[in-house]
Amino acid sequence: MKITLSINRTQYQSIEVSGDYLCLPIPARPEAGLLQIAFALPIIDFHGFWIPENRVPSSKINWTIEANSAAQRHFPFLAFFNTAQQNRASIAVTNLHDDCRITARMNQEDCTYELTLEICTSPETEPFELIVDQRDQPWLSCLDDYRQRLALPRQNFPAAAWEPVFCTWYAVHAAVTQDWVEKNAAVAAGLGCSTLIIDDGWCFAEMKRVSPETISSWYENIGDWEVDEGKFPDFSAHVRRMQALGLKYLLWVSPLLIGDHSRIYPQIQASTDENYLEGYHLLNVTQRKETALILEKVSALMQKYPLDGLKIDFLDQFYPNLTNPRGRQTLDFIARLSAAIRKHNPDALLEFRQGYATPAMLPYATQFRAGDVPFDFLDNFQRLAQIRIALGDGVPVHADPAYWHPQERPENIARHLIASLAGVPMLSLEMTTLADHERAIISHWLQFYREHLQTFKCGHWQVQYHHSAVSWVAVRTATEQIAIINDNACLGEVLAGQETPLHILNLSPAVLSLPGCQAWGPAGDPAPAGSVPLGGRACC
Repeated sequence: MKITLSINRTQYQSIEVSGDYLCLPIPARPEAGLLQIAFALPIIDFHGFWIPENRVPSSKINWTIEANSAAQRHFPFLAFFNTAQQNRASIAVTNLHDDCRITARMNQEDCTYELTLEICTSPETEPFELIVDQRDQPWLSCLDDYRQRLALPRQNFPAAAWEPVFCTWYAVHAAVTQDWVEKNAAVAAGLGCSTLIIDDGWCFAEMKRVSPETISSWYENIGDWEVDEGKFPDFSAHVRRMQALGLKYLLWVSPLLIGDHSRIYPQIQASTDENYLEGYHLLNVTQRKETALILEKVSALMQKYPLDGLKIDFLDQFYPNLTNPRGRQTLDFIARLSAAIRKHNPDALLEFRQGYATPAMLPYATQFRAGDVPFDFLDNFQRLAQIRIALGDGVPVHADPAYWHPQERPENIARHLIASLAGVPMLSLEMTTLADHERAIISHWLQFYREHLQTFKCGHWQVQYHHSAVSWVAVRTATEQIAIINDNACLGEVLAGQETPLHILNLSPAVLSLPGCQAWGPAGDPAPAGSVPLGGRACC
């Protein structure tokens, strides 16, 4: 295989390589600019692909595939595999910080994919490696090996990052008040939640819900990051009351979004994007003086109030861009933000969301949440799997809050909770009006999570895909295994080679047959032995 390297479209090296695993050092260049790496791969037994921005693998190959990444969004990796999910070619670079685009263009005449990796290098770009892995093994093993190759420092996440969460967002949107929070948080704590997130709406007076009428100007009032005293009249005392219930208290912030009606906007208008989207302008991360003002406002919350952390949203709003790269500047902003918060509270809980739940972000947050999927427990499940394969074991991966219709069927409520157990469970509901059966189901599954927390926290996770869906997810320790079954046809795969007690959680649409196993229904009520109902579980 011939690999050519160019800088600013001038070729400077051509290399012939062979073998099924290539790890090619790419030295730092004296000149900055667009580095291009090009080669071709034969399309043999290629039937699907995955890139980090895909929630699930694609079960077809496209004429053109493009994967974009930067420090704050995704990471540079592309895998091709066959219908058995066996790797046929995984391509990556170990440079996580610079804006990068991997393009695969099908050359039908030559029966190849022409690969081009383009990286916007700068004087800060350090030597990195190109990896072309053609070993015959599961493509997820190639991803694991790539992550190990990154040699990222191991993070010690706080115990609180593994605790179940109650979030206000879906339940009340920006119509949030101190009284509403206290009533609902008390119920959530009683059912097993130990963290409380006050989402958007705490920093302005307007009471509103997300709708087609409100979304066009939704964020127009954010940016000053001051508690609205009308909604929260005695905020510090309120926070302490919630903490007395055993709840960690987090506030939502979005430091890169500057509301059009905020007081700070006229001061820093020249350092924001003139484009108006949903009421906000995007802060230019290259302007260090202005970003320092925002960092000061956000970190001051930790100094002024007895908070336990922040939910930090929309850090990935600068998309990877080869013409106007901002990966390194955004990373610098995120690093300064994390450091400023931790200066006031070294144990602060910091939540990052799906697009920036990446290896490069591991040092800067304590938990990484699936993107917004109200009502959709299957997408929640698949988003959790996506983050897990990206970040590996021992990382607090948080479910998007479970949210359902008040008349939802009990088995589906249980399936919401089961899906969330592929991560740390989170809820966002009107808790004060829950029916008895809803409370029973929530309590049962949060209790199951707590009873098996060491396994969820310390175990080795395995994700199994079939075509474009997650068939099952399992976590295993030396003493037990917990498996969440989405495809009932794959139950035999999970049972094969069982050596420790096995808990089967039924996310699938079918009753599972497990002769001789003890079984329970959606709320933990005993079920006929050997038959696992929808939304139920069994122990073998």
